This record gives sequence, structure tokens and C-alpha cells, in this order.
Amino acid sequence: MNAEELLEKYAAGERKFHSVNLSQENLKGADLSEIDLTSANLTGVDLSGANLTKAKLNSTNLTNASLADAKLNSVSASSAIFAWTDLYGADLSRSTLNSANFNHANLEKANLTAVDLSIAKLINANLDTANLSGANLSSADLTAASLAESNLSKANLTKADLREAYLTGSDLTLANLTEATLKSANLQGARLHRVNLNGVDLSGMNLAGVDFTAASFQSTNLTKALLQGANLERANLRRTNLTKANLDGANLKRADLTGAITYGMSFKDAD
Repeated sequence: MNAEELLEKYAAGERKFHSVNLSQENLKGADLSEIDLTSANLTGVDLSGANLTKAKLNSTNLTNASLADAKLNSVSASSAIFAWTDLYGADLSRSTLNSANFNHANLEKANLTAVDLSIAKLINANLDTANLSGANLSSADLTAASLAESNLSKANLTKADLREAYLTGSDLTLANLTEATLKSANLQGARLHRVNLNGVDLSGMNLAGVDFTAASFQSTNLTKALLQGANLERANLRRTNLTKANLDGANLKRADLTGAITYGMSFKDAD
């Protein structure tokens, strides 16, 4: 099926286009709200600026497609493939994207508020300055993803894989990172107010200067972590392993260290 045929049938009121092949077609700026493209082949298609509000894209292949500035809010796209897709500035808010593949996708400045990205793959994805407030990213794979200056406030990141992720300047206020993997992640300049890091392995990580105000580290592994100048005011550090951690110059006002392991911990000039 080509673009002209699709648009004619859509204009006539047809909405169901299961498994159609629209690879490399030009649908730039098209109004396709509530269209059903389940299991369709949309590889390389140009849908930049298009309106796909409430569309059904379950198991649809959008590899290398252009969806820059597209309206994709309230879309159902479980198990869809967005690998290498350009979604710059796209609106995906309130969409169901669980188990979708966004590996190497460009989601810079995208609106992803309240989306379901549970078990999704976002390896090496670009999410710089994206809005992920309230998003469900539980068990998502964000290995080496770039999330600089992104908004992850109130996001659910339980058991998410954030190894080597770039989170500089990101806002993780009230995010849930319970049992998440953060090895080699870059958190410099990030805001982690009241974040839940219970049970996370942060051993050996460079967390100098990070703002952890009122964060919860209960039973967290911070062995040999570098926390120089970090803000841990009112932090919950109960039963935290701080063996040989460096907290020189850190702010520990009203922090709770009940049962914490502090063997060899350095806290020169700490408050």
C-alpha cells in the first residue's frame, strides 16, 4: 500500500490497517489520529509532524522512521520497534509503550510524561532534556542511554538497568530506583531529592557533590563510594554499607545512620 491509497481510505472512514507495508512512504504532517496500524511495516516512513493521537501501533515496525515533532499521545504501542527512529520533540505522553524497542532512538526533548515504558529497551537512546515525569520505567534497559537534563521526577525506575547511563543535571526528585542497576552511571549535578535508592549497589561510584536531600539509602551498598561534598541532609542511611566511603565535606545534617557500617569511612570537614 502506498501513502496516497492509505490517505484515501482513511478519509473515507477506514481505520484498520493491520500488517500493511508502508515502508519508506511519505506521510509527513498527515492526520491519522486513532488509526490502527497493528503489526504494520513502517520502516523508514516519514511521519514527522503527523498526528497519530490514540493510534494503535502494537508490534508495529518503525525502525529508522522519522517521527520528529509528531503527536503520539495516548498511543498503544506495546512491543513496537522504534530502533534508530527520530522522535525529536515528539509528544508520547500517556502512551502505552511497554516492551517496545527504542534502542539508539532519538527522543531528545520528547514529552514522555506518564508513559508506560516497563520492560522497554532504550539502549544508547538519546533522552536529553526529555520529560519523563511520572513515567513507568520499571525493568527497562537504559544501558548507556543519555538522559542529560531530563525530568525523571516521580518516575518508577525499580529494577531498571542504568549502567553507564548519562544522567548529568537530571531531576530524579521522588523517583523510585529500588533495586536499579547504576554501575558506572554519571550522576554529576543530578537532583535526587527524596529518591528511593534502597538496596542499590553504588559501591565505588563517583557521587561527589550530588544532591541527595532526604533520599533513602536503606541497606544500600556505598562501599568506597566518593561522596565528597554531597548533600545528604535528612537522608535515610539506615543499615547502609559505608565502608571506606569518602564523605569529606558532605552535608549530613539530620541524616539517620542507625545500624550503618562505617568502618574506614572518611568524613573530614563533614557537617
